[in-house]
Amino acid sequence: MAVDLKDFRGKITPLAWCYLEAEHRATGRDQSEIVREILHDWASSKHVAATVAGGLLEAEGISGNVRERQGTR
Repeated sequence: MAVDLKDFRGKITPLAWCYLEAEHRATGRDQSEIVREILHDWASSKHVAATVAGGLLEAEGISGNVRERQGTR
């Protein structure tokens, strides 16, 4: 089953565009596919870090909104 994709449009820097265009020209892949892969990998790494942090927080007995408890809202 294919994953439903969300629509996103945004602006990127000229540097990012040059590398994105270069990757497109070198591989023939669509820019949207390249960006989707990059963002998915980034989100996956953030998810892994959040999962690890959750385990560490639980082991330390820390729960809830840390910012609220520290008054740093």
